[in-house]
Amino acid sequence: MPGYLAMSLYLVLVAAAGLFICFFVSEKIWRKKQQTFAKIADSVIQPEISVSENAVAQIKTPLNRLPSKNSLPENNDIHVWRHERIYSFYQKNIAPFEKILGTSGYLKPVTMLLSLLDAHGDCPSVIQANQDHEYQAIQNVYDLLAKISLLDHSLNVAEQMIADVARSKTRDPEMIMGKILVAALGHDIGKIPDLMNGETCRKGDHPYISYLVLKNAIFTETSPQHEDILSAVKSHHFQIREGFTHDLRKADQAAREMEAEQLSLRGEPASPLIQILHEQAVLEPESQQQMKKNIKEKGESPETIDLSWLDLDEFLAFIEPEINRMENNTYFRAFSMNNGLVYIMLSLVSEAVIQLAKRHNHAEVLVNADTTEKKRSIEFTVKTLLADKGLIPSFIGKGFSGARFGLMDTNGKKKMVGIYMPVEARAFKTSLAEMEKKKNKASVINEIIEVRPLVGQKK
Repeated sequence: MPGYLAMSLYLVLVAAAGLFICFFVSEKIWRKKQQTFAKIADSVIQPEISVSENAVAQIKTPLNRLPSKNSLPENNDIHVWRHERIYSFYQKNIAPFEKILGTSGYLKPVTMLLSLLDAHGDCPSVIQANQDHEYQAIQNVYDLLAKISLLDHSLNVAEQMIADVARSKTRDPEMIMGKILVAALGHDIGKIPDLMNGETCRKGDHPYISYLVLKNAIFTETSPQHEDILSAVKSHHFQIREGFTHDLRKADQAAREMEAEQLSLRGEPASPLIQILHEQAVLEPESQQQMKKNIKEKGESPETIDLSWLDLDEFLAFIEPEINRMENNTYFRAFSMNNGLVYIMLSLVSEAVIQLAKRHNHAEVLVNADTTEKKRSIEFTVKTLLADKGLIPSFIGKGFSGARFGLMDTNGKKKMVGIYMPVEARAFKTSLAEMEKKKNKASVINEIIEVRPLVGQKK
């Protein structure tokens, strides 16, 4: 009998604790969700933008009608969504990477963007034709795209970017998952009517509004990758053919093509939209051909040579001691940055290969090794080998070994300019944190707070 009494008392206590947790925790989570949306509103009240005061006034209060408690899911779990598609997207593309997204500072921005889309994303994926430049010339096209919600289009673009990464067989794709998710989910966030207060300023087409929302509301912490994202979002309708902006633009167009096909299958008159997309697809390859023609007029790309014998691990081990090492207190040949890249002077690349060729008796590499042409071929071949391993950032084009970079100091001034081959820091055995510690003994390198790409130089 005492055993039954003890069990009954235990069950009563458990039930009471459950009610206590349900009431107070649910209230706490709900308040947390309200605070998240309030933070978005507060952050964008005074955006720092270089347009006229009248233009600022047009977008001064971008979130007039934040989601009310009744408009959000009854379930108080912050990762349960009103829209089934967001739930499915989260489970497939975010949940497996929650830990690394949290560590890299991207989990909060991603969930904030999904929350905005969950609450406001049922609006059309295009803005009224008289307000925005995108497809404004053809009313039929606007009417068609208005049938695709902003939520669906944003997720379509995100899925396209994820698929592109998978196809490219990028090493450690989870390391860039946060970057592509924020860019894709946020690239059109400025199309939410509440963000535009009913109208846009003259320079305020949706990419610019999206840029402002990301800069002033979504990014609550700083990261070197944020500039890449902000630049891509602001420029994703420009015909940029390299780098992260191109990746976003390509995914945006691929998503529109898929949406046009879906509309056509539903019996919608999608031919005007398909024609526009086809013209865009044709235009860009022609432009790329012109670029290649211009390159040939300036000089052919370096030729690759046979370096099949080269062990990349051995090559990287040769380079590694030079990272953040000063010579004569002013000269350095390789340095790391907290953006996850190591910048290597091209002369160090060719020197390393020549030394390794001597070590392994590859006399063919040593023939004419003192000529500029041979060195450029060595550097270009090494870059190609590293790119095949996913160790060269995408903004270095196929015909290039590196690029010109401005090394900026704390005052935003160019400390120096040089041509470097950027390599992913994860390629080296020493961790990025350990590399950065070496800078304390190299004051000149320590003064570099930003590496800014300048006009590309083919080497």
